[in-house]
Amino acid sequence: MQALQSRAAAGRPLCQHRCAVWTRRSRLQPVCQISSTTEVAVHTEGLVFSRGSSGAWDSAAVGNPVVRCYMGDNEQRWYMWYSGSSAPLAGLAGVAPAAGSIGVAVSHDGIDWLRGDGLVEGHRGSAKDGDVGVVLGPNSDSWWALDTCHLAVSDVQVLSNSSVSSGVGVYWMFYSGGDFEPVPAPSGLPGAAAGDAVEGLRMRPGLAMSQDGRNWARIEADHHTWALFDVGEAGQWDAAYIGHPQVLAAGPRDMRMYYHSFDAAAGKFKVGLATSKDGFQWSKAGPVFEGGAAAGDFDAAGAAACQVVRDPDSRQFLMFYEAVAADGSRSIGLATSADGRSNWKRCSQPILQPNDAADAWDAGGVGAPCAVAMSEGKWRLYYAGRQQQQGPWEGIGVALGGPGEGGGVLSFKRRTGKKQQQGEQQQQQQTLGELQ
Repeated sequence: MQALQSRAAAGRPLCQHRCAVWTRRSRLQPVCQISSTTEVAVHTEGLVFSRGSSGAWDSAAVGNPVVRCYMGDNEQRWYMWYSGSSAPLAGLAGVAPAAGSIGVAVSHDGIDWLRGDGLVEGHRGSAKDGDVGVVLGPNSDSWWALDTCHLAVSDVQVLSNSSVSSGVGVYWMFYSGGDFEPVPAPSGLPGAAAGDAVEGLRMRPGLAMSQDGRNWARIEADHHTWALFDVGEAGQWDAAYIGHPQVLAAGPRDMRMYYHSFDAAAGKFKVGLATSKDGFQWSKAGPVFEGGAAAGDFDAAGAAACQVVRDPDSRQFLMFYEAVAADGSRSIGLATSADGRSNWKRCSQPILQPNDAADAWDAGGVGAPCAVAMSEGKWRLYYAGRQQQQGPWEGIGVALGGPGEGGGVLSFKRRTGKKQQQGEQQQQQQTLGELQ
C-alpha cells in the first residue's frame, strides 16, 4: 500500500485493487469504418475482419480474436477484442503473431464489424456504442516492466462474485505482455534461429479491469514486473514464456488458467494449467496437454494458443487449440476432458485446416481459436489466419459448426455467404453468449 501511495504522490494514475491506469499518449485520431474483406485480391472464404487500412494501428497484423455476445433490450451486442500491430516484431511470429496493442470492435451480428484506426475516445451515452479502436497499448512508464514492448489479448470475461470474491460486474482482461529484454531463442522455436536475441519473447501473464470494456486499468500483481506470475525456472517446461493465458471460471473460487509455452527440452509446444481462488494469486499445476505423439500427427510439435470452455449440453470440457505440425504448419484441433484438468482426449484430425486454395487469405495457417456457443448445439469458431506459413496473423475468420454425423465430434466449415447468414440470424435469437 505504501508503494501505491508513493506512485500516486508522484503523479502516476492509480485506482483501487492495485491497478495502473493506461494513459494514452498517441495523437492518432479515431476513425471508424466497417471492416472490409477486400483488402487484397485473395480468396476470402470465412474472412470477416482483415488488416486495418494504411496508417492504422493494425495495418500489418490482426489476430487473437476474443468474441463475446451480450443480450440487451431487444438487441444483441457483439464485442471483439483483438491484437494488432502496424509493425510486427521480429522473432515473435512463432509464438505471438499479432502482438502489439489491443483493440475493440463492435457488431450487431458478429459478422460485420465496426472498427477504429486509432484510440478509443471514451465517449459516454449513446455515442459509446460506436467508440472503437485501441484500448490498451504498450506501457511506457519507467516504473512498469510487464508489457513495455508489446501485449496480446487472450481472454475477456465479466466475472461475478459467484466466481470470485471481488469484481462484481467488471470486465476482466487476461493478456500476455513482453518487455525489451533480449532473450536467446530456444532451439527449435519457430520463427527464430536458436540463440537469436529476441526482444519481447519473455512474455508473462497480465490482468486489466474495466467498467465498460473500453477503458482499462492494469492490475499490479505480486511479481516484480507486475505480472500475475513468472515464467518457469531454467530447465522447466515454461521457462521461455507464458503465452495466451485464458481463464475458465469453473465454479465458486475455482478459476483455471490455461496457457502455453515452448518446452525446449521436448521441442514441443505444451498447454499448462494454473489455478486460483480469487483471480489474483495463482499456483501452477504443470503441463496438461501437448498434442500428438506420432511424427505424422497434425499436432506433432504440440499445442499452442487454446481456449477451454464447458459444452452447454454435455457439460464436458472442450479445448480448442492451435495445433503445430512437425513442419511448423498450424491448424485447429479439439480435445475433451471430463474434469478439465487431466485425461484430455484429442481428436485424431483437426477441426479446421488451412484453406486448400493457394490464393486464400488463410492458406498458410490458422490458429488462436475462440469458440462461441449458439442455439441448438451450433457453434461459431472465430480464428486467426495468414496467407503464408510464417509471419504475422493477417485476418480473422469464422467457421460454423455443430455435432458431426451421429452426434459425434464437432465439425466446422468456413462461413461462405448470404444463405448461411439467414440461418445465423435465427440462431442468434438464442445465442448463449459467453461461456463460463
